[in-house]
Amino acid sequence: MIIKRNIMLIGSMGSGKSHFGRNLAERKGWQFVDTDRVLEDRFGLPIADIYKKIGEKAFRRAEMDVLKKVCLYHEAVISVGGNFPIEHRTLKILKKYSYIIGIRAAQFRIVSRVNRRIGKRPTMDYTNVNSFVHTMIQSWKPVYKQCDYVLDTTNGRTFDFMQRIEKALETSAVQFKARRRSKDNTIPSDAISKQDIPRGGNGYEKNRNINKRWRRTGNERRHSGRYKKSNP
Repeated sequence: MIIKRNIMLIGSMGSGKSHFGRNLAERKGWQFVDTDRVLEDRFGLPIADIYKKIGEKAFRRAEMDVLKKVCLYHEAVISVGGNFPIEHRTLKILKKYSYIIGIRAAQFRIVSRVNRRIGKRPTMDYTNVNSFVHTMIQSWKPVYKQCDYVLDTTNGRTFDFMQRIEKALETSAVQFKARRRSKDNTIPSDAISKQDIPRGGNGYEKNRNINKRWRRTGNERRHSGRYKKSNP
């Protein structure tokens, strides 16, 4: 049996990590973390503006600092920014605590996804997207070979992708250490420091079911209040 703390999704930009990660987290009842969003909340700027302001070296250091913290989470699906391929030494550290899933896609699919958000990806050369994506895919190939599992999102349904992951986890006999919860059952005990906490709460995105319950409860309370006022 292999014990891990979380699932970490790595791969090139445009491979589909964030979309798949949110769905996988919701299916498992876990929290979803996007390291790009954590960086944005730390600096108070969009990811592209952070890169322009502090430069590549400082950006990579800041990203590494976030990675070292979030890999210690429990029961979280973590999507790692795909601006740069992860180095072997870094990946070795991450694998100690995380089940690493490499997310990849064919060049034409990544080009299509990247072109939907022109200007949002800090290292992308939008003057020649095809050439840039081709070079990026080549640079990520050695990293994918070191992953625990590699998922291709070029074609197929998200539901089928999640089933493949669950089957791979079962085959590999991977178990995940449960997250200790506080008395109110909302804030994980392994939350990172305040400077790293996004505005959404504690470094995690709550899954959609939780958000729906809060919205429904709030509506019921407001409706109940109006009813009481009109019916003393």
